[in-house]
Amino acid sequence: MRSYPILFGYRDMVAGRDFVAFVATDGRALCTREADGFWLYGVDPGSIAGGGESVEEAGRALKESYLSALFDIAAEAASFAAFKKEVERFFAERNGPNEAMWEAAHALVKSGAVDGDAVAGSLPRKDAALCPRGIRIEQVDTEHRDASQHRFNTFVQQEYAEAA
Repeated sequence: MRSYPILFGYRDMVAGRDFVAFVATDGRALCTREADGFWLYGVDPGSIAGGGESVEEAGRALKESYLSALFDIAAEAASFAAFKKEVERFFAERNGPNEAMWEAAHALVKSGAVDGDAVAGSLPRKDAALCPRGIRIEQVDTEHRDASQHRFNTFVQQEYAEAA
């Protein structure tokens, strides 16, 4: 089993009780090819994962895992401030073993010892040093706060790249 370092960026709108938030996440995931297909395991945030027959399917499953966590946090948050605090905590929870494997895989890719094209294929390469991980959460001012929150909870943007 070979592992590959992946960078991801998500930009999403999430609605909760009397608030709508824009959440911009730049994180890391470890991609592995396993007997049942490809898996992306979260590094930061560390509590998400997704699998599929292709890297693209695994990416969609990872995004679903991520959004499910955000939507659960939004449903339980009494306010925007509570939501923001909990999402920051969620993002800060790193998966130590996955982080160690990500760092090792990144070192191999960076040295040229491993070519990620066998797994990442169509993913662009980005210098991980130029793509700092982080999260930004902003309250969106909207006059439709009483509207069904489900209409806000959708995919907005996602981006994946092999860390080089």
